[in-house]
Amino acid sequence: LGADDAWYCPNCQKHQQATKKFDLWSLPEMLVIHLKRFSYNRYWRDKIDTMIEFPVKNLDMTPYVINSAHGQAVYDLISVSNHYGGMGGGHYTAYGKNNNDNNWYYFDDNSVTQTNEE
Repeated sequence: LGADDAWYCPNCQKHQQATKKFDLWSLPEMLVIHLKRFSYNRYWRDKIDTMIEFPVKNLDMTPYVINSAHGQAVYDLISVSNHYGGMGGGHYTAYGKNNNDNNWYYFDDNSVTQTNEE
């Protein structure tokens, strides 16, 4: 955490720069990842527009699980939600893989078109 979003330490009763850390003990059969796409601080708010690259198949999360008894945690991508626009408004679309026919589809309001996984 930076100087603009310092953590309040209950021991010394001061705001301190800190590092967030969390460990994964177990993961579900179906994993949903929601990325923070908007940034806020005391002075401004903005959309984070960093490109995200994600494997379509075989995302192996096993090395990040600290429970040694946990089995494999490997995932295939089945959908993506997209936001176009900024903080004041925008438009959402989505890609999704149909479990029945194994095809990918692009969803944009009332329009659905078949597409490929790339």
